[in-house]
Amino acid sequence: HVLTVELQQKKRKDLAIHSSSILALQLLGTKNPLHHRSSNRQPALATCVNLLCAALRRCVMAPEPPQPTRKRNQPSDQQHQLLEREETIQQHAAPVLGVAPVKRRRSSAASGEEQPAPSVEEHEQSSCTVEEKEKKLDGAPEGELFLVTVKTRDELQESEDVAADAQKLDQLLQLKQQATHTTTTAAAAADETDVAWGHEFEAVDSLRCFAKYHQDEARRQLENGVLKTLVLPAASSLRSAVARNALLCVQDLILGLKTETANHLDAIVPVLLNRACSEKQFLRDLAREVLDTTLLAGANEEFLQPLLATSTTEKNAQIVSVAGLYVTKCIIRMDREHLREFVRETRGSFFDEMAAFLNCKVVECKAATRRTCQHTRRVVGNEAFVALVKEKLSGSVQLDVLKASEIRKAAKPGHAKSSIRERMLQMKKQQQQQKKVQSGGNDISVVVVAPPRSRASSTQAAPSL
Repeated sequence: HVLTVELQQKKRKDLAIHSSSILALQLLGTKNPLHHRSSNRQPALATCVNLLCAALRRCVMAPEPPQPTRKRNQPSDQQHQLLEREETIQQHAAPVLGVAPVKRRRSSAASGEEQPAPSVEEHEQSSCTVEEKEKKLDGAPEGELFLVTVKTRDELQESEDVAADAQKLDQLLQLKQQATHTTTTAAAAADETDVAWGHEFEAVDSLRCFAKYHQDEARRQLENGVLKTLVLPAASSLRSAVARNALLCVQDLILGLKTETANHLDAIVPVLLNRACSEKQFLRDLAREVLDTTLLAGANEEFLQPLLATSTTEKNAQIVSVAGLYVTKCIIRMDREHLREFVRETRGSFFDEMAAFLNCKVVECKAATRRTCQHTRRVVGNEAFVALVKEKLSGSVQLDVLKASEIRKAAKPGHAKSSIRERMLQMKKQQQQQKKVQSGGNDISVVVVAPPRSRASSTQAAPSL
């Protein structure tokens, strides 16, 4: 019953709206001679039309029962019909009244064609905002684009103009140092002293050439702080080409200037260890290759000290593990007298660092540290080693280091380990022997021995029945 009443009301409204529209159009379209003669009736007629439109709006906007759900920004059917009727009335009334029709903006997405096109200024502003947003994106390319090639050591060529290349490198170092020591804001510093990565790559290439062919100039650049200012930050760069070229530069400096580069290993080793745990495989392999080159260069103590310090300063277990592996390699390669002096006098925190390496979560690091402790105990001496451990450590840490340094006896080659089956049989035999011993030997065993049969008896015929 409620539904039928609502349908009847809706039909009445639609019929009233339709009849009113037709009546208004007929009034506007009638050819009345009085209308042409007297111009005073035109405002009255316009007022009548406006009142009629207002009545139509009130009739349409009357409360209706709830409609089914619709999408967001989608106009209802009643609003759509109302807009169409208003446009029709205004189009017919405009020629008679001399009034321009009013354009209404629809809220639906389909009315996008009727919306005015944006002006040139609005288009420029929107494009500027898009460019600013693109610049703020992380990882977006900034500045110039460079095409570079990472050269191997054999591909390096001698510099044609050493003085000019050295001057360029000096200027770049000055800019980098100004950016580091500036007191202005970060934005101003970036605008004034920022150096494009392509120029840094070229400067690292020049330093590699100096390390191979012009070692005096490379030595001078090391004294100017080229490692901390240019090479090591480049080795930690997110650009793979820049990081790889910087790691190769460190390797060239170690090969060309062993003594001078060894003085900077306290800053070089942490960067190499960090790169040895990189996500990219080729960077990990290259960093470990540079560490091996440093190990073979012979700078034992200078190389060992930053490796040992990693156990207490680094929280990453993978980096600590790599440091522990190279500590073992370095200690095994050291001279015995030098190692005794290093453990007893030079490095007072040696045993604390060994305990820290033993607590590493990586299994390979623990195994390598046990090998280090055992080798050190052989070199220093059993009694001296135990005395040093008890002097430096206490509690469970002392027990851990002493247990890790125990030298296990190797099994004799002639005695192979028996299988499980053989051990089970041996246990059964032992149990049987124990039972015999407990019984006191009272068990009586009867043995029946039959006499041997003679040939005569064997050849004798059987008795007849």
